[in-house]
Amino acid sequence: MEENITQEVTTKDVLKHYLASILVYGLVLLLITFCPILNDSIENESFNYILFFLIYYICYIVFALPIFLKLRPQSILQSRNVTILEYIKRQFKKVPTAEFVRNITPDENEKQALMITFMKAFFGFYSINLLCNKFLPSLGYNIDFLKEMFVQAHQYTQSAGLYAGIFQYIDDSSDMWVKIITMFTTIILAFSYITELDLFKNKIKSVDTTPLGVITCIMCYYPFMLLSTKIIPTPDENLIPVDNFALRITLNILIILANIGILIAVGRLGTKSGNLTNRGIVTGFPYNIVRHPNYIMQICYIIFTSIPVYFSGLYAIEAILLTAGIIGWAYVYYLRAITEERHLIQDEAYQQYVEKVKYRFIPKVF
Repeated sequence: MEENITQEVTTKDVLKHYLASILVYGLVLLLITFCPILNDSIENESFNYILFFLIYYICYIVFALPIFLKLRPQSILQSRNVTILEYIKRQFKKVPTAEFVRNITPDENEKQALMITFMKAFFGFYSINLLCNKFLPSLGYNIDFLKEMFVQAHQYTQSAGLYAGIFQYIDDSSDMWVKIITMFTTIILAFSYITELDLFKNKIKSVDTTPLGVITCIMCYYPFMLLSTKIIPTPDENLIPVDNFALRITLNILIILANIGILIAVGRLGTKSGNLTNRGIVTGFPYNIVRHPNYIMQICYIIFTSIPVYFSGLYAIEAILLTAGIIGWAYVYYLRAITEERHLIQDEAYQQYVEKVKYRFIPKVF
């Protein structure tokens, strides 16, 4: 732990960490820039996410060194980027086959360093990509849309009456509200992934490196989701109209509420948000009710968006496959909860938290 380190941080330590970071982050930037499958996910080219990461990288090159030299943080003595470069360097040593096998197998510190870098690059890229190429362009890169949406709501109630106007407004604008809520959730996640500072209280204590933990996590994200949906089908609610107005309104409200629940759960974690990592234990609402409010809301979202499919004239085999898909995705999030707890339980604070909050998903039930 950092508080037990008393060794002086020298200028040599600072330079070693700084240069190693430039090399590691530069390699990650090149991978993101030239990886075809990542670039294929861009939906809008008006603002390329690569520009964001390039500016971020240049700012690091310019400002990191003087900050490190001034503050000399103790964490430099345990530089993950230096650990990664030393691991890579070890692979090029000419050694007997038996020793080569040992060299290629990372030790626990190297696993932690490699996984944290992967986690930041993968999920940080994913979040910034969504913001720059899906959410912000569709909203015009400003917040004027919020005022406009409330003006429209007022117009609906004025023309059709309070209740009829509200229901019609929800019916016409639910997709946009889901997008707005998801955008704010993504902003929190993006900020968390691209920062790791004592100032924000989101220093990474440890990261889950187990295969099951990593696989069950990344299979929920692009591009791995392309394979996941081949194995566990998921409906596209945007392609399935629901003719019954009352059912459609009910589903729209439930879908919006599920996304609000996700936003509240992620927002409560704040800068500590992030897959696979332990950045400190949060015990406030809604985590004082169940241990995994985010995951249960994700499962609810899948169920609510799947319901319309049952009303679209499915054959029996199609209904069975859809049900299997819902159960499959629910099990994926269950596995994510289990593997997450297996990692966090190593933290004494989480052990105490589990004693206080007994249920994972549903209070008094499960």
